[in-house]
Amino acid sequence: MKKCKFIVMLIILSFTSIIQAQCLIEGKVVDERNNEIPYVNVRLLHTDSIFIKGTVADSTGRYELCNTPGDYLIAYSCTGYISQCIPLKIPNKERKTVYISLKTNDVSLGEVLIKGESFIRKKDHVLILPNKEQIKHATTGYDLLYNLMIPGINVDRRKGSVKSLGEDVSLYIDGRKVDYREIQSLRPRDIEKIEYFDVPTGKYAGDVTSINYITKQYKTGGYVSLDADQSIGYLKGDYNAVAKLNKGKTDYTLFAGYQMQEYDGVKKTNHEVFNFTDYNIIRDSKTIDGKSANNNQYGQLHLLNKNDKRTLAGKLSLVHTASPDDYQINQMIYSGHYNFEQYSHSEISQRSIMPGMNLYGNFKIKDNQQLEVSLNGVYTHNDYTRNYTENNFSSSTSVKEDFYNMDGNINYNISLKHNNSLSMKLYHLHKIRSSTYQGDYSSWQHLWSGETLLFVEYNQQFSNNLVLRFRPGFSSLQYHLHSNEHISHISPRLQMGINFQPAKRQYIQINLNIGNSYPQINTINKMDQTIDLLQIKRGNPNMDKTNLYLANAIYAIRLGKFNTQLVIMYLYADNMIVNNYYPNGDKLINSFQDGNNYHDFKINLSTTWKMCDNLNAKIDLNYIRQVLSRSISFKNRSFLAELNINYFWKNIAFNVYGKIPYYVMDDWLSLGHAKVYGDYGLSVSWNSRNWRVESGTNSPFTKSNKLKEWLSTDVYSFNTIQNSRTYQQTGYVKIAYTFDFGRTTSREQNNINKSINSCLLYTSPS
Repeated sequence: MKKCKFIVMLIILSFTSIIQAQCLIEGKVVDERNNEIPYVNVRLLHTDSIFIKGTVADSTGRYELCNTPGDYLIAYSCTGYISQCIPLKIPNKERKTVYISLKTNDVSLGEVLIKGESFIRKKDHVLILPNKEQIKHATTGYDLLYNLMIPGINVDRRKGSVKSLGEDVSLYIDGRKVDYREIQSLRPRDIEKIEYFDVPTGKYAGDVTSINYITKQYKTGGYVSLDADQSIGYLKGDYNAVAKLNKGKTDYTLFAGYQMQEYDGVKKTNHEVFNFTDYNIIRDSKTIDGKSANNNQYGQLHLLNKNDKRTLAGKLSLVHTASPDDYQINQMIYSGHYNFEQYSHSEISQRSIMPGMNLYGNFKIKDNQQLEVSLNGVYTHNDYTRNYTENNFSSSTSVKEDFYNMDGNINYNISLKHNNSLSMKLYHLHKIRSSTYQGDYSSWQHLWSGETLLFVEYNQQFSNNLVLRFRPGFSSLQYHLHSNEHISHISPRLQMGINFQPAKRQYIQINLNIGNSYPQINTINKMDQTIDLLQIKRGNPNMDKTNLYLANAIYAIRLGKFNTQLVIMYLYADNMIVNNYYPNGDKLINSFQDGNNYHDFKINLSTTWKMCDNLNAKIDLNYIRQVLSRSISFKNRSFLAELNINYFWKNIAFNVYGKIPYYVMDDWLSLGHAKVYGDYGLSVSWNSRNWRVESGTNSPFTKSNKLKEWLSTDVYSFNTIQNSRTYQQTGYVKIAYTFDFGRTTSREQNNINKSINSCLLYTSPS
C-alpha cells in the first residue's frame, strides 16, 4: 500500500514539474512603421526546422505559445510581408516576451494573385482574403460580399440585405457595429480582409451570424463619392453622396441621400370566409385601382478619432420618411348571410422624422485587455392616418406616436494563457412608446419596457483542433402598459458550443442557445381599430414573454475547388404570440394570444465552386419545416433552391442568378401561408478607375409573377393572389463615381438606420 502511494506521489510530482517547466512565449508583430500586423502565422520549430506547434496572431498582432525550455526557431509569415525565422532560446522561467518587426513585401498585396487559401479557418471564425478580381468588380461592401460567395450567406446587393438561414447577419467595420444599408458606403479597394463569425463569440456573442470588414487606415486626404440607382419598369430611385476628410488621427464624414418609390397597377383578388355563431359570410374582392408612393431623406455627420490606445466615434443623424399617397379601390361581392355588391376605398398617409445619436469607445487597457462602450439614442415621431369607406360605411383612424429607443453596452475582453479568453458583456435596452389614437376609437396608449442582460463568456482551447465555448448569463425583463399590471421576469440565458476541426479542411460546430422575447405595443395594448365592414383589430394587454430554445450543428469542408457547408437547426418557442380570430356580435375580432408552441426545423446545404479566379458559382439548398401547436394548429413544409454565377473578364463582370418558387409561413404573428414567386435575372457591369456602370434585369421573360397567401382557421379563412409591378419584368441602371483628393482614403461607413421605429396598431390598404 505504501509502495502504491509512493508511486502515485512520484507521478503527481513528475506531472507537476512538467507543467511548471512550461514557459509562456508571448509577443507582438509590427511593421517598419510600428503598426500592428493582424493574423500573422507564428510557428515554433526545432533547430532542424521540424514543426512543433503554431498559432495565429490576433487582430492587434498579439500572439501566445507555450513550450518547455530549450533552443528552438520561431518563424513568422503573413501575405504582403517578408517572412522571418529567428533563433529562440526558451528559458526555465514562467514567461518570455518576443517582439518582431516584418518588412513589407516590395509588391503590394492588392496587386498580387494569391495562390493560397482565400478562406482560412481560425479558432472562432473564418478569415477571408478577397482576390484582385473580386475587389476590382465591386463598388460597395455588399458587392464584395456577394462576389466572395460565402457558403451559407445570402446577399442581395441592391436591397442591401445579408442573411443566413433567413435571419439578418450583423455587420461590422473594424469591430464597430453598423447598419445593413451602411455598408453601401464602403469602398472594396479599402478592405483588407473580412472576418466571418458563423458562431459569434466574444464581442460578437449574441449575434446570429457576424461579418467584420477590416479596412486600411490612412492619415491624410479625402474623397467625394456620388452614386445613383434607377429602376426601369416602375419609378424607383436611390441617390447618395458622401464626403470624407482624413486629418491626422481624426476622420470627418458627411452623408446625404434621397430614395423614392412609386408604382400602381396592383392587381389583387381575395376570397374570405367569416364563420359567425349562427351564420356564414363569404366575401370576394378584386382591386380596381391602387397606388403606392414613399420617399426617404437622410443626413449624417460622423467623427472618428483613433490612436494606439483607443478609438472614439460620434454620430448625429436625421431621417425623414413619408408615404403620402397609398390607396386601393376594391370591388366587394358578399354572399351567404349577406348578398350584395359594393366598392371600398382605403387610403393611408404616414410621415415620420427620426433624429439619432451614437457614441462609441474602444479602449486598450493592457496588451491583452480591451474595454468597449457604446451608447445609442433615437427619437421617432410618427403621424399616421387611415380612412376607409365602403358605400355608406366609413372608418377613420389618426395616430400620433412618440417612440424613444435607448440602449447601452459595456463589453470587457481579456486574453488568458494557452489561447483561452474571458469576456463579460452588460447591456441594457430601454424603450418608451406613447400613441394617441383618434377617430373611431380615442385612446392613449403608453408602454415602457426595459431589459438588462449580463453574460460571462469563457473560451477554453483544449488543443489546436478543439475549443469549448461557455456563455451563461441572465436577463432582467420589465414592461408596463399604462393602467395595467407591471410585469417583471428574471430569466437564465445560456449559449454554449463546441468547435472541432478533425482535419485541416474540415470543421464541426455544435451550439445551444436559450433566450426570450417579449410583446411590443403593436400587440400588447387596449386599442381597437376598424379594418373594414366586418373586421376590427384589437390589442391584448395580457400576454407574457416567449421562451426561445435554439440548437444547431454545422459541418464545413473544402475539397479542391469546392467549399461546402451543411447546417442543421432546430428552434423551439414556448408561449408563442400569434394572431387570434373570434366573433363578437356581427364583427370578427382580429387580436393576439400567447400560449402556443412553435417548432422550426431547417437544413441548409450551401456549396461554392471556384472554377477559376474569374468564374465562381454558388448553390444553396434549403429545407424548412414549421409547426405551430397547442391552441392553434398550423404546419408548413417548403424547399428552396438558389443559384448564383459570377464571371469576370477584363473590366467587365457578368452575373446570373435564379431562385425557384417556395412556400413559407409569412411570420410567426400572422399565421398566414405564402407561395413566393420564383426570381431570376442577370447583370453586366463595367469598372474603370473611379467609375462603375451597371445594368441588369429581373425576371426578363416573365409577365405573371404572383404572390399567393392563404390562412385557414375555424372562424376565419382567406385566399389571396396578388400581382404587382414591382416583381414583374424590371430593369435598372446604376452609376457610381468617386473623386479622391490628397491621398487615397478608406471609405467610411454610412451609419444611418433609415428603418423608422414604430409600434402602431395599423393595417395596410386592403
